[in-house]
Amino acid sequence: MSRLHPGVTFYEEDRDSGPFTIRMVGTNEFVSSIQDDYYNRWGSPGKGVTLVEGWENPKTMIFETMDDALEAADRVWRIEGLHTSIEITVNES
Repeated sequence: MSRLHPGVTFYEEDRDSGPFTIRMVGTNEFVSSIQDDYYNRWGSPGKGVTLVEGWENPKTMIFETMDDALEAADRVWRIEGLHTSIEITVNES
């Protein structure tokens, strides 16, 4: 974890090895959506993070850069307080 990114584990040496996903630490659950600026049916702002299970789940959010993944992981921390890890994904070409 870093002081700039509380609750987020990542390795700076992975920066050029993307794309990346965000995994909840200690699990095989990954972030599939982050809602932090929508209005729910009662008219008040709704916030939440949706997780999906599995390393190869197609619903997992993919981030092309480490900076994008870190920004999203910071949002997850602010919304849910979940400890997360930035993981390198495997490109299937």
